[in-house]
Amino acid sequence: MALRFEILSQRSTAMPVDPASHPTIVALAATDSTQGAASTPTRESTPPAEWTFVGPPTPTRIAEPPPTRVVVDTLRRGDSIYLSLKRHRVSERQLALLDQALSKVFNPAKVKPDDYYALTLDTLNVIRRFRYTPHREPDRPVHVELRDSLLVGRQLALPLDRRTETLVVRIEDNLSNAISQAGEGDALTDRLADKIYGAVIDFQLDPRRGDQIGIVFEKFYQDERFIRYGRVLLASYTGQQVDKLGIYFTDAEGEDAYFDADGQSLGRMFLLKPLSVRRITSRFNRKRFHPILKKRVPHLGTDYGAATGTKVWTTARGLVTHAGRKGGYGKLVEVTHPNGYRTRYAHLSKILVRKGQRVQQQQLIGKVGATGRATGPHLHYEIIRDDRHINPESVNKGATGQPLAKDLRPAFALRRDALLSTLAIAKSQARLAAIYGD
Repeated sequence: MALRFEILSQRSTAMPVDPASHPTIVALAATDSTQGAASTPTRESTPPAEWTFVGPPTPTRIAEPPPTRVVVDTLRRGDSIYLSLKRHRVSERQLALLDQALSKVFNPAKVKPDDYYALTLDTLNVIRRFRYTPHREPDRPVHVELRDSLLVGRQLALPLDRRTETLVVRIEDNLSNAISQAGEGDALTDRLADKIYGAVIDFQLDPRRGDQIGIVFEKFYQDERFIRYGRVLLASYTGQQVDKLGIYFTDAEGEDAYFDADGQSLGRMFLLKPLSVRRITSRFNRKRFHPILKKRVPHLGTDYGAATGTKVWTTARGLVTHAGRKGGYGKLVEVTHPNGYRTRYAHLSKILVRKGQRVQQQQLIGKVGATGRATGPHLHYEIIRDDRHINPESVNKGATGQPLAKDLRPAFALRRDALLSTLAIAKSQARLAAIYGD
C-alpha cells in the first residue's frame, strides 16, 4: 500500500513570494516485501485535483479609489460656472474638459444666481464628478462623471410629488395682489391672466372690488419644498363686469386648451395684450396731448410701462412684414394677420424675428426698450385693420371661440362637473372660514 505525504515548501519572509508557484509535492512508496527496497521518490509537477493545500493564502491586491476632495458652492449674481471653479483653483485644462462635457447636455451661459454645484477632484486635481443643480429646477440637475479617462455628462429628471390644490380669493384691488395675499406666486397670476383669460378678460379694466376667482390647480414639490406650478385644471372668474369659466381639456387636434361651460374655446384671434405687464401708461386716444411734441397728437395705440428687456410676444399668428428701425417708432416689428389686420410693436431694445418669418400667437418677437421717440422704456402697441387704427382694448368684442367637437362633449361634461364639484367644496370651506375664522 502506497502512502502519500504533502510537503509544503517553506520560504524565508525575506524571499519574494511567487503567487504562481505550488508547494513541492513528494511521493514516497512503502517497502514491499515482494519487491525489496523502496523505490526512489518521484516529483510530480501538478498535484491531483483531490489534494487540499494548507498554509496562508496569497494576498490579493484590491484597487482602492484615490483620495478626493469635494468643493460645494453657490453661484452669485453675475457669476458663471467657469469663474466660480477658477476661485477654487481648478485648472484650465480641467475646466475645458468639463465645458466640453457640459456643452452636450446643458448651456453654461444660462446659469442663474443661487444655482449650486458639487465638484469632486482627486489628489491630482482631476475632476471625478460634477453635479450642477438649477435652483428653480432642482429636479433637472446635470451630472458629469469621469469614465475611462473621459468626462461624460447627462441631464437627470428626478421625480416630483404632484398635488392638486384649490384656491378661492376675493379681489380687493387687482388679481396679482389677491393671489399674493393667498400665499401664491406671480407665476400663477401670469398663467391666469395670460394663458387662460388672455383673450377674454382685460385685467386692467374688468376687475371690480368683490369679484371672486376660484382655481383648481397643480403644484409640484420635492421633499416638501414647492418647486413650480403645474396645470390649472379649472379657473372660475365671477365678477360684476365679466363671468368666465375655463376648463382645461384636450381638443380634437390634441391641443391643450381652455373651454367655457358650454365647451366653447376661450381662445380668440387676438390676445388682449402683448406682454405680461398689466400697467398701461397711455391708452388709445385720438386727441392725446403728446409729452414730447407738446401738442395734441392722436395716440393710435396702447403704451405699456415695463422695464427694458421685458419680453414682448405677438398677439396673433401671422407674417412678419417689418423688423427693424422705422422713424419715431425706433426698433419696430410689424406683423400682418388674416382678414386685413396688422399689429405693431414699437420702441424695442431688441428684435428677435426677421422679415418674412411666420409667427404663432404669443411667440416671443422682441424685448421692451426706449428706441425712437420715447421718454423712457415702454412698449407701444398698435392694431390696424384695412389701414385704419382700432382700439386694442376692443378688438375681441363680440368674438366667440370655436366649440369642441361633438364626440368630445360627453367626456368634457364629466370632467367639467367633477372639477366644479371640487371647486364647490373649496368655496363652502372658504365661506365657513370667513364666518367662524380659520
